[in-house]
Amino acid sequence: MSSLNLKSNIIWTILSKALILALNLAVVVMTTQLWGADGRGAVAIFVADLSIVSIFANVFTGSSVSYFFSRIGTSKLATAAYIWSFVTAAAGGVAVRCSGQTATAPLLFAAAALSGLLAFHNSLFVGGQKISHYNLVTVMQPALLLAGMFLLHRLAPGIGYYCYFFAQIASIGIILLVCRRLRRNMGVRLRWDFDRACNRQMLSFGWKTELSSLLQFFNYRLAYYLLGYFACRASVGVFSIGVMAAEAIWIVSRSMSMVQFSNVLRQGDTPQSRKETLSLSWISLGVSAACVAVLSLLPSSFYAFVFGPEFGEVGRVICWLAPGILAIAFSNVIGNYFSAIRDLNILIVKSAVGLVFTVALSFWLIPKWQITGACVVNSVSYVMSSLVLILHYVLRAPKP
Repeated sequence: MSSLNLKSNIIWTILSKALILALNLAVVVMTTQLWGADGRGAVAIFVADLSIVSIFANVFTGSSVSYFFSRIGTSKLATAAYIWSFVTAAAGGVAVRCSGQTATAPLLFAAAALSGLLAFHNSLFVGGQKISHYNLVTVMQPALLLAGMFLLHRLAPGIGYYCYFFAQIASIGIILLVCRRLRRNMGVRLRWDFDRACNRQMLSFGWKTELSSLLQFFNYRLAYYLLGYFACRASVGVFSIGVMAAEAIWIVSRSMSMVQFSNVLRQGDTPQSRKETLSLSWISLGVSAACVAVLSLLPSSFYAFVFGPEFGEVGRVICWLAPGILAIAFSNVIGNYFSAIRDLNILIVKSAVGLVFTVALSFWLIPKWQITGACVVNSVSYVMSSLVLILHYVLRAPKP
């Protein structure tokens, strides 16, 4: 990929992520204004549960699909991905039902199964260098979710925040039809092709990446569950809005990371790819710092006006999270670089280090300081895991 094409893909990806951010913000505002902090907390827990299932599904639907796209037949990749998506979705539904959430268990199963199929197609587009397809699909999802929520609320307001769950399932289903058309335009036709050797290769690649993601998930979201236990679901709602606003800053680093991941898959571990990775990391940090400053300076009355009177302390949440947000903004690009060159052990190590700090601090600070304690825990975890990645990148750099 030429430097011009790389920059073009990054710019268009950032623009698409910015649009996604705006649409997701509209979704969040709608949930908070309609159902308050308690309803937003219920949605946040559902999304967190769905994320856990998706991490397990991504062993066969995530980066392993992108990596093996040009190495293994797509039908073999698809067969493994489709089977595993339904297996993990069923396991997730059973786990949620056993936890006492009987009403949401079948909804989680449906959302998780469809999300797995969507993740496969997104990974296929990235592996095939079809970044425009990826951007289109990722923009469509929050747009359709927002439209579905609005329609369901108008038609059946009595179901409350369940509008979100049903709209989520419907939006993914519609997008999968679009993915099918885009995939066929790429000349990719899928058929049943179960291959044990292919499955072993995908598992060998995917489990390391997703183990890192699972550990990192608990770095990001363990506070949700502990806040719900030690405080209340409304606290989860307020904290989740602060986290959402702060993590929105990562659209820059995630856009750069995704494009650079696709680029490094093609050109390998070269001096040029290393130079681009470091340069993009610094750009990401600079832009993210400016965004953090803006969000931190907004008055509490602004957040109360946008999200509702219960959410005035969102700005304080962002301030406490700021050091960790900036650390991740810098290290995201580096982490995807290591994933592309199959240096996967370091991703597990950095996530494990972050999780150690998360667990060690959570049971001390969250019961004591509640939302503020959760912010401190996440921020420390973000910084420590990022330092592991940065240090490894510096130490493995070729000596002049």
